[in-house]
Amino acid sequence: MNWPDPALNEINTREDLAKYLQGLAILLRDGKLELQNPSTSDFVDASARWTKSMDGFFKNVIGEPVPEVPDWALIAAIFRAAVVYE
Repeated sequence: MNWPDPALNEINTREDLAKYLQGLAILLRDGKLELQNPSTSDFVDASARWTKSMDGFFKNVIGEPVPEVPDWALIAAIFRAAVVYE
């Protein structure tokens, strides 16, 4: 899969996902990223909504159907969808 965020293309293992999420947390803490959904409940809700509607993202951006079996990078993409890169 060819993700628009190159960092997602590097996630192949559970450890890669953990490192990616830790990196997101650091960027958020340092104010280098902005959360679109600052409360935990809003973040979880936004993640659920993105997951539910990811068919359109995959069709229009990735050019492939949603994978039948998710991988570690797809999990990271769900978290990635909740932040704004400056």
